[in-house]
Amino acid sequence: MSSLLVRRRGKKAAKPAELPAPGASGPAAPWAGGPDQPATPPSSGGGGDGENPPPQVVEWSNGPALVTKAWGALLALALLAGPAALVWTALRPEPAPVSASADAADTAETAAASERAVELVETWLRADSDDQQLIASLTSAPVGSLPQEGLTIRDSKVAQVEPAEDDVWSVTVGVDVAEPAPGSTPAPSGTGKAGEEAEVPLVWVRRYFQVPVLVDRTDTEYSGPELAVTALALPAPVPGPAAAEPPDLDYPETISPTSAAGQSAAGFLAALVAGDGEISRYLRPGTSISAITPAPYSAVAVTGIKGSHEVTEDPADDAGTHALITAELTRLDGNKTTAQYVLTLRGRDGRWEVAGLEPAVRIDTTPPGTIDSGTAGE
Repeated sequence: MSSLLVRRRGKKAAKPAELPAPGASGPAAPWAGGPDQPATPPSSGGGGDGENPPPQVVEWSNGPALVTKAWGALLALALLAGPAALVWTALRPEPAPVSASADAADTAETAAASERAVELVETWLRADSDDQQLIASLTSAPVGSLPQEGLTIRDSKVAQVEPAEDDVWSVTVGVDVAEPAPGSTPAPSGTGKAGEEAEVPLVWVRRYFQVPVLVDRTDTEYSGPELAVTALALPAPVPGPAAAEPPDLDYPETISPTSAAGQSAAGFLAALVAGDGEISRYLRPGTSISAITPAPYSAVAVTGIKGSHEVTEDPADDAGTHALITAELTRLDGNKTTAQYVLTLRGRDGRWEVAGLEPAVRIDTTPPGTIDSGTAGE
């Protein structure tokens, strides 16, 4: 490829100061022609009329040679890069596979172990002597003997799951079992109708059973983890969770249900669960609590109130207390039951208003000997 250095038409000639005039005095500029140019400068070809000499066309003959060299260099680089790329591909480490977090894996495995444990406990408790194969399909342990008649059960739940050994989880299942009432004995023979067995009164008893479950996890590239589970032993009856030592609650003050604070709480609860009155009239501005619809109870009677702070009949603005309220609820069928609510009561304009329905009771964390003063928080 040749590069042409030409002056385009339409362009003005360079200023006279930039181009020497023909025949100008002074030393002649040396001829700087290229290697392919004649040894002497070409004649101007112009007259002596003082006009500018015509522009010259200069041909750069080294262009094709440089292009050829460039293509050769690129070809050589390509040939060298090919083996290098192959070597890099072979030597570079494989990318680490994307795997689920340990917490997600544990969640999946505990869910699988829990499901198998519950299934085995329910089947084992309901099974009779004809269910050998059914039990065997759920556990690798020998089934052994089964009763002539299975038990009646309900409300199976996982009470605890904890790792035992590698890939083995210990699952404790709680279930209600219908059992003869304590101290009950079968009715004397001959007291029932002919052909009928004497009935024994039954009661629901919460029982707990422990099952070791193996969870075999296989991670696949495309379909995700695959879990295989099997119970390694038959259910073992175990004690239920121990009862925790109850802490002291933070409600040292006794509030009368007939006080102004008690009447506000009673009116709020009646509107909440019995649809008695408009609930908004008992709420502090900015508090949003909706009544239960349809109302599940027909009446509410407050039987006791314990507060975190002392209350007065004419409260100051922003005075308040956290109140643990015991209430007797009358069902739609006339039966009564007792429930407890935790409310935040605040004073405004000389009356008590409900500022919140708290989700849990308050635990007393005050060190012994400390006097807690002030008002309840929002």
